[in-house]
Amino acid sequence: MSDQNQAVEVTAGRSRDYRKIALSIALLLAAAAALVGGAFATFTDSVTAGPQAITSGTIKLAVGPVNDVATGATNIAAGDWISREADLNSTGATIADKEITLKFSAPVTHSLLNEDPTNGLQVSVQSCSEAWKRKEGAKPPAFEYTCTPGAKEVKINGAATASVSALETTAEPLTPLNSLATGGQDYLVFKLELPATAPGNLGEHAACSGALGGTEKTENLEGCSSTLTYTFQATQRAAIPQ
Repeated sequence: MSDQNQAVEVTAGRSRDYRKIALSIALLLAAAAALVGGAFATFTDSVTAGPQAITSGTIKLAVGPVNDVATGATNIAAGDWISREADLNSTGATIADKEITLKFSAPVTHSLLNEDPTNGLQVSVQSCSEAWKRKEGAKPPAFEYTCTPGAKEVKINGAATASVSALETTAEPLTPLNSLATGGQDYLVFKLELPATAPGNLGEHAACSGALGGTEKTENLEGCSSTLTYTFQATQRAAIPQ
């Protein structure tokens, strides 16, 4: 037999061997696929529970029905006070509150009335179990409020008074308040007072200038102007299992 014939036979034999190997691999893969598929072909069952309806509640806080703090005052002097009613209510709330805080804000313009924690405006709060009776004095209005059942003190972070300056920096809780409960109503009068010791002498110091907590020679609260915004914020009660 010639070398050429021998080479053809060897090549043909190798081709048959390759086909056998390829066929064996294909059979092995098919068997493996069958085994894998068979592993998931088990009996199953499923069932559902419910439906379970879940809703989230709401915190609601509003000013009203009276909001007299929008009425300002002019030409106040040391020792003067400004009383204004601003009622709070939680009508429509479905979640009780842990606390309600008060914070003041004022324009960026410089004013010792709201910047000086000692000589500047001080605030205190009283509540009435019913609507306050208001008497309006001479213009600009000097509001006088009367609580027939008797007024009660509302503390600001546990204290009877606080400076407007401090409440610009940190919101503080008001206690006690009916509005902490859902549907609660508070009739509140806020009293702003310029301390009788507030210094002011244009002969010694320029108007509305000087060192905070100063004296007549170092500070003057005359000629100052502030526009205050009251911000009340309610925070939900502690979390509970339901």
